[in-house]
Amino acid sequence: MLKRTFLAAGLLLALTSLAQTKTDKADVNWGPELNDKTDGDFVEVTGMTDDAVFQLMRRKKEVLLQRMDLNMKVIYQKPIDLELDKKDLSLEGIHVTKERIIVFSSFYDKKNDQNDLYMRTYDPQDFSPKTRIDKIARIPAEKSRNKGGFNVHVSPDDSKVLVEIEVPREKGAREKFIVKVFDAEMQQLWERDCVLPFEDNEFRRERVLVDNDGSLVVVGVRYTKKGEYRERKRDGQATYDYHLLVFKNESDAPQDHLIEVGNKALQDMTISLGTSGDILCAGLFGDKGTIGIRGSFFLKLDRNTKKVTHESFKDFDHDFITAYMTEKEEKRAERKAERKDKDLGIEWDYDLREIIHREDGGAILMAEEYYMYVTTSRMSTGNGGYTTVYTYHYVYNDIIAVNIDPSGNIEWAAKVPKRQHSTNDGGAYSSYAIAVKGDNIYLVFDDTGENLFLKPGDKVRQFELTGKDALVVLATIDGDGHVTREALFSPERREAILRPKDCVQLQNDDMLIYASRKKDYRFGMIRFD
Repeated sequence: MLKRTFLAAGLLLALTSLAQTKTDKADVNWGPELNDKTDGDFVEVTGMTDDAVFQLMRRKKEVLLQRMDLNMKVIYQKPIDLELDKKDLSLEGIHVTKERIIVFSSFYDKKNDQNDLYMRTYDPQDFSPKTRIDKIARIPAEKSRNKGGFNVHVSPDDSKVLVEIEVPREKGAREKFIVKVFDAEMQQLWERDCVLPFEDNEFRRERVLVDNDGSLVVVGVRYTKKGEYRERKRDGQATYDYHLLVFKNESDAPQDHLIEVGNKALQDMTISLGTSGDILCAGLFGDKGTIGIRGSFFLKLDRNTKKVTHESFKDFDHDFITAYMTEKEEKRAERKAERKDKDLGIEWDYDLREIIHREDGGAILMAEEYYMYVTTSRMSTGNGGYTTVYTYHYVYNDIIAVNIDPSGNIEWAAKVPKRQHSTNDGGAYSSYAIAVKGDNIYLVFDDTGENLFLKPGDKVRQFELTGKDALVVLATIDGDGHVTREALFSPERREAILRPKDCVQLQNDDMLIYASRKKDYRFGMIRFD
């Protein structure tokens, strides 16, 4: 009896503590309970306007587009026409603007050895067709396993649409792809074959963007050749360089811009094209004699010349690097650096998520520690044989936010600790959702209640989806880089576990969230103070 009373008191204390830390920075309003069979299976948010959210849904064999207002009321849910002359088309993408919805689809024509891309526009108010289905691109493709592919990119101001056509690879040839640039009415402006000015396997494309003037920007990594590789490695420098390649029309040779940051070794880099102003470029760097990542950088590039006009760097100090390491973990990291006679840095496995443009002209760089790996095991088949089982592990850990002021200088960097590890699910319940409002950065993610009161030096506990103390956390980074953590929901709502990657900030600064449980799910709306 005494033991049961003690456990009950402990549970009451835990719930009371959680209730005290339920945030007052945000209010959550839930929509109705929905079901995969009756309401359709939610796939992703495909776009938004100032008064609606558009979502891709599936029900049995149907692919549907759903329009939802900002009160989470479904205005319509209509099937997307993916049939042409009795041929089943594959959905390639949907682009939403206030004036039109553009649906891209494709068909691999085995009989004629070609892969075709189609386009059709619809009225966003009722999803009625505005045009017929038009073929806008074709790839000669002899085999289905090497049929090429299509990617669609839209300029920041929605005035240009670029269709990237990935042609089947030719062994030993330089990488080649085709681009077609259209205006907002989907009238073709220009087309060209893009051949990269590097030898095969020397350059890796990381990102393709289209600017407001219709120019194509390719971001990629060029790897050094053997002789230069050995020299750079001996000097402790990076063995690769970042390049911006710019294709401006159907005839001119591409402009090649090397991104240099002094003696810093770029570890990862991303760029952002805003609706106007400079190109923003940011990432992480290392230094000679350092293990891992030593700091962050930010560059402004002139929109026309692509030359660096401003640069800023921030070194991560010892306290930042070791923040939320236990004493044992910190000593282990320091011993590792000492053995290699190098300075301490952050682990390499950080993925740059995005550059967010602030309303005041500043920006925020977001990065997250992410990696995946595969383990194998042997299982008996019961008849004397064995089969190999592959387990895919997805790890999403700490978040780093870097704040850049309107002048382009890095003000501060903040670390938000978390531990998320799942298997064979693609990390569906891992990572985070982000909203920026005023001076605050709001991060929403699934965590364990044991981490709610973390202090530097505490062990960060791993989130478990089936754990009894699983809850949704709201981490707030204020204008000075200070981080606070609170429960987003009251304890009685802790069963609502989110899929953070499917949560998006809307144009009115609210965040649409999505929570699922088996075949049931709900949408919710977070309103931040």
